[in-house]
Formats: sequence, structure tokens, C-alpha cells
Amino acid sequence: MKKILSSFLVLLFVLFLSNNSNAQYVESSTKAEIDASIEQRAKLRNSSAFKNYPVRNVGPVVMSGRVSDIAVHPDNSRIFYVAYASGGVYKTTNSGNTMTPIFDHQDALGIGDIAISGANHDIIWVGTGENNSSRSSYAGAGVFKSMDAGETWEYTGLRNTQHIGRILTHPTNENIAWVGSVGALYSTNSERGVYKTTDGGKTWDKTL
Repeated sequence: MKKILSSFLVLLFVLFLSNNSNAQYVESSTKAEIDASIEQRAKLRNSSAFKNYPVRNVGPVVMSGRVSDIAVHPDNSRIFYVAYASGGVYKTTNSGNTMTPIFDHQDALGIGDIAISGANHDIIWVGTGENNSSRSSYAGAGVFKSMDAGETWEYTGLRNTQHIGRILTHPTNENIAWVGSVGALYSTNSERGVYKTTDGGKTWDKTL
């Protein structure tokens, strides 16, 4: 019995070495490649013959992924924003009786964190890329900011951070915010750590 078990363990070890030697390691996408794909997506969307037709979900199920964050308006608890791991951002103004998608036309639908500015509650910060370290987690496209409570959005940088786990805002200065980034999963990249902006997202300094 011991001899059979030993032979089985040796066979497993040989198979393990064989799989490792034949493994193909693929480099992660570069920032330039990500930028190019986002630009191509925008061109395709703008030139589409169906761009003015609304899309309606017809099933079989409604799927937006896991809820990654909820941000409640500090002065009105009936208003809050819900961020999904792979479904964008939704907003309610009636305590959740109805939810409206407000991030569908941006460059990423995987959301890691959302924050309402402490100094100006109409300013909403969104960090894209789910924070979980999993092969089923989608990378994001940086940080986005709304100045009008989610009506419109602007990209503010940190494209290659890929997975943003936390955004903090200054309580009295609407131009100051901090972003915590996981960076690329299972591969090397330099855009991971803590970033700070003092000009509303126009520039970012890596502080950690």
C-alpha cells in the first residue's frame, strides 16, 4: 500500500513539473494598449448606427455583479449611490424605490469605490476596477469625477491603476482627494499605492 501511495505521489509531482514547464505566461496589457482600446471603443460607439437607440434588458436575468460600495448623501439619506463590481453606478433619490444607471457610457463598468465629496456634495468620485483580487475581477480605467451629482462625468487620470480600492475626500477642500490603488493583478506594474490630488484630479502625486 505504501509503495502504491509513493508511486502516486511521484506521478503527481512529475505532472506538476510538466504543467509548469509548458505554461505560457502572457504579459499584461500596457498603458498604451489600454489607451488605444478605449479610444477605439469611443470611435465605434460614436459611429454606430444604433447609438441613438436605447437598450433594454430582456433577460433572462438581471446581472450587475456584486455591490462594491454604497455612498449616502450626507444631508439627504433618500439619495444614495450604489457601485457594482461589474455593473457601473446607480443612483436613487427615493430611498431605493427606483434606481437609475448613471455610469453606463463611461470607459469601465467594474467599480472599486465611490465617494461623495465632503466639501461639495454634488461632486462624486468613482474609482474603477473591482477591488477583489480574483481572476473574475475586471480591471478599470482610472478615476472619474462628476461635478453635477452624476449627470455628467470626466476622466481624471490614473488609467493604469486598474483596481481602485478606496477614495477619500477632504472635508473642507473639494479639490483634495486620495486614491488607494491595488494595481494590476498577478503581474507587475508601477501604478499601485496611494495617490493624492490637490487640484481636483488634474494631476496626481504618488505618496505611498
